[in-house]
Amino acid sequence: MTTAPTLPEPGSATVEDRVQISRRLIQQARDELERGDRLQATEKVWGALAQMLKAHGQQRGWLNLGGHRTVGHIARQLTDEYDDRRILTAYVGADNGHRNFYDNEMSLPEIEGIITVVAGVLPELEQALREPPRPFVIDDVDQRWRVRTLTGKQYLQVGDTSPTGFSNTH
Repeated sequence: MTTAPTLPEPGSATVEDRVQISRRLIQQARDELERGDRLQATEKVWGALAQMLKAHGQQRGWLNLGGHRTVGHIARQLTDEYDDRRILTAYVGADNGHRNFYDNEMSLPEIEGIITVVAGVLPELEQALREPPRPFVIDDVDQRWRVRTLTGKQYLQVGDTSPTGFSNTH
């Protein structure tokens, strides 16, 4: 019997811990898919992306990283900051996979596609953690609401700009 890698104590995960967990989960997703366990494969790919996105939120000092909805906010924010729709595509796929865990509606090829998309974006998201957040301008009320939610800065308005992606830590 093999033992699972040690996890950080609850509530004490660092950004690097989240990156390591993400790497481990994407490999587990591939392994589960190879074994034909569609439910576990989709849950693991969701976890891999969620941990990487939460690493970004944690690094930036964003608030309330615990919720499913927050993972979506982070995905949308990074999609806008990096002007990279693949981040949102990976999020939508992983979120659909997460639902599959409960409903068992996806085929092996569909799940393989999700794993491929998520695995393709994870290295770039990891690399982005080594760089300062990109400048960002709030262009519309949806972005304003999302940035306010992530940062807790309720005074932000459309047109406000930040050289550090509205990070609370830079």
